[in-house]
Amino acid sequence: MASRVKVRRDVWTFLVLLLLFSGVFYALVFSVADAAKQWGRYMPLFMWCPATAAMTTKVVRDRSLRGLGLGLGRTPYLLLAYGLAAAVCLLPYLIVWFGFDAFSRSQFLDALGKAGLPSALRGPAGVAAVVLVISPLTGLIGAAGEEIGWRGFLVPRMSALLGFTKSSLVIGLIWAAWHYPINVALSPLYRPNVPLWYSNACFTLLVIGVSFMHTWLRLRSRSVWPSALFHAAGNAFQVVLQVATLENRVTSYLTTEYGASFAVVGCLLGLIFWRRRHEVEPLLVPTGPEALE
Repeated sequence: MASRVKVRRDVWTFLVLLLLFSGVFYALVFSVADAAKQWGRYMPLFMWCPATAAMTTKVVRDRSLRGLGLGLGRTPYLLLAYGLAAAVCLLPYLIVWFGFDAFSRSQFLDALGKAGLPSALRGPAGVAAVVLVISPLTGLIGAAGEEIGWRGFLVPRMSALLGFTKSSLVIGLIWAAWHYPINVALSPLYRPNVPLWYSNACFTLLVIGVSFMHTWLRLRSRSVWPSALFHAAGNAFQVVLQVATLENRVTSYLTTEYGASFAVVGCLLGLIFWRRRHEVEPLLVPTGPEALE
């Protein structure tokens, strides 16, 4: 059984390695011409910085990868994560579409045409398969890179040290701060009409709220994969729903993970799972995160 001192040292080792690995991409996006415009090329590697830091910490300090929650876990938690991702993404867009008359079917169909889908996938069933299955599963590759670090490594260790509420808050803040340098570089390109402070504030509220859900899922399922599926599906659904949205001065302040509607929904989700903390607090292992495999 690990001591609290060892758990603290593991966490600090992870954070130092995370900063070193991520720093390469921070430097790249600010110092290399057009790196921000070509961020799609680098993003998958960047998303694997948390997992790389976590696995390096485990191998160096424990000579093992146990304690990262790499087992598949129970199917109901995967289904719950998928359903929550759909709800968290769809609700804000329904509000914007019907509240501000911002839905554009023609814009959505035009985007599908430009996506170059095979002819077999251009019908309603094919589009549904791409949106609901193929895109989320493809997104698992990148999402797993983040979630192995945040939820696989940090959640059981921070929860053992701080408890459910404080660990969810702290991990949410770390998760948000890790994105800030990239947001600073990319926001002027992709959201030029929205102040950077506003985008980061909405994003921070969203990820802190969602962090409470992720902590609950990780502890309850003993697996990182429900969180990875939520992350991947959420990214995929958000892209598709945004394509069908007319962007103007109002909707640009409300949609995507940098908008107010997502911040509100994220905070509500966090409140729901914070109120259910009693369901997982007995599962916290004060000094042995590996027991949560």
